Amino acid sequence: MKHAIAFLSVLALGACATAPEDPAPQITALDPTETVEGGTGAGLPDGEGRFMGFTVASLGDAATPGLWIETPLVTSEQPGRVVSENGMQLFLTLRPSGGARNSGSRLSLQAFQELGIPLTALPTVTVISDA
Repeated sequence: MKHAIAFLSVLALGACATAPEDPAPQITALDPTETVEGGTGAGLPDGEGRFMGFTVASLGDAATPGLWIETPLVTSEQPGRVVSENGMQLFLTLRPSGGARNSGSRLSLQAFQELGIPLTALPTVTVISDA
């Protein structure tokens, strides 16, 4: 009887499966030896996007989902990307913060996680507009 129960348990658990995950956002490692117009750091491929500037990013509102950065480097919401200090590039939504141009930015929780940045860090990121 013990063997029958064990056998049925194995069969029942064999039908269990994990739920499929959402597709991961596009992340690309860039060559950190290339230069970006206006400074050094991760490279911007020729003809792709517009360099907006560098900004120090803190963690934004964790209750607001998605991939976004609130930054004073843009005046309207638009598609774009950020390149982190570790060379990772992430496509996200650029949102205006309304702050002074030299003030910092707020990066979404999901963006911090996808870029592999510790949540307590204040990384400098390169902001690129794809609009």
